[in-house]
Amino acid sequence: MLPTPPEGYISVIGTSYLHPITTLLDALDSHNPKGPNDVQSSTFENGYSASIIVLTVLLIESAISRTQYIMGNKTPKKPIDFVRETYPTSGFPDKLEELFVTRDAIVHNHLWEAQIYWDETLGMKLVDAELKDGYGDKKFTKVLNSTTRTTRILNINLFPTRICQADCITVLKNAIEFLLYLEQIDRNYIYLSPQYVKYKGVPVSFVDIVKGL
Repeated sequence: MLPTPPEGYISVIGTSYLHPITTLLDALDSHNPKGPNDVQSSTFENGYSASIIVLTVLLIESAISRTQYIMGNKTPKKPIDFVRETYPTSGFPDKLEELFVTRDAIVHNHLWEAQIYWDETLGMKLVDAELKDGYGDKKFTKVLNSTTRTTRILNINLFPTRICQADCITVLKNAIEFLLYLEQIDRNYIYLSPQYVKYKGVPVSFVDIVKGL
């Protein structure tokens, strides 16, 4: 019996992230998230939301990596540089930059030194906060609204302990919009539409889950 002829294969994680993201979404919802006060959201809401954001941005980066490979880019560019140069009028580069900055703020746990007090009605109240030296980069400075400590366009929290369900929904919706944009150009880049996951015990389209959030 002749051996099977070899086939090409690329080690792209891509849509494998959809299943853990969905599991985390389900778990987040089960903890009845209420959003943050001035200083923090609950440990459950903060932890699940931050985890979802990180995995979602990894999904975007994986799709961009595959896209560059399919396009024949021998030396891949940084994800945001690639999107900005390849799809400059798409409306995505600046929004994706905010998603990547948020991912960095979580992964590197940007440290803000804050002064707070306790309000019996409202909980923790923030007096002032300053980002410690050594955290953030040019992208961070570019997207940061220093008054609100959120991103300028999408209003995502960059004060790590305030990251909440609303932030992860914003990240997911913008990520899916971009990935469907790539899919429309060429399904070889990513084919997200037919991807089903189990959410609340029921098989459902991942795209439909995010659109319904």
